[in-house]
Amino acid sequence: MIIFSKDIGQRDHIHVLEDKLPDLKDYMNYQRKLFPYTIVRAGLDLAYKEVDDILNFIDNDYSPPSDSNRQEYPADVDRWYHQRFPWSSAFLKMEDMHFTLVTLVKAMDSFRTYETANSYHWTVLYDSVHNITQVYNNLIREKPDQSRDIHLSSEVEVDFDDFINNYWFNLDFMTFSQADFPHTRHMERKESIEEAIKEAMAEGEEPLRVLENLGPELELDEATLKLLRRDPIETRLLELTSQPENGKQYEGLYKKKIETLKYGNIVVIDADYLANHEFSRDKNQGKKLKDSA
Repeated sequence: MIIFSKDIGQRDHIHVLEDKLPDLKDYMNYQRKLFPYTIVRAGLDLAYKEVDDILNFIDNDYSPPSDSNRQEYPADVDRWYHQRFPWSSAFLKMEDMHFTLVTLVKAMDSFRTYETANSYHWTVLYDSVHNITQVYNNLIREKPDQSRDIHLSSEVEVDFDDFINNYWFNLDFMTFSQADFPHTRHMERKESIEEAIKEAMAEGEEPLRVLENLGPELELDEATLKLLRRDPIETRLLELTSQPENGKQYEGLYKKKIETLKYGNIVVIDADYLANHEFSRDKNQGKKLKDSA
């Protein structure tokens, strides 16, 4: 199983403050209607099917294979790949993404092992989850009966931006790139990394040397540094890293406490949900103001 920022196998968390804060309770009720594991797994399934179909199409001299069920094939494969998987395609060739998808699917199907992902994996997971939530949300709005075939939630649309805020550790692969969603939870880290790099470059350091020197300080791992430098892909970095099977992967979320400005010390998972609730609320209020203008 891939280790996310929160356990994607748990969906019934009760927030310590939700009975005191009605808006937070609504937010947590929404969270409990999601099926996080299914969202990720279905996204990987869809991505694998699409990429596998196109690679078979290429191998068949750009002709539809006789055993394929796909109805349409792109006239421009490279354009399709970059449009369908914008973040993955920025760093991975399609063959490398296919290998990564196989690796991720195997990990998701293993409930007795735990693996950590790196930035290459998170780009693929990001695109995969984005694409499946688009499909699902369209079905919820237009063909709700068919949405049950995917069943990513208890009949509510999936807020992709909020999902990334809750389950991704960071968005380091977006450094010096513009996100298509607010992802407010991750922007402070992204902006601090970019500012540190800019300051070092202003002092005359070359970009590649800056990344190498600041990597440890900014907590950028080897895969992230290689990804940002656009280094040639090393297959070993497309493998996941196994972790001890001690059942303590998420223990800190429930035992460690941090101080919040308004509500004092609360456990990490409650502090995280509280922050993401506030980001979600502010985003939705801003959208309402924009729509009414």
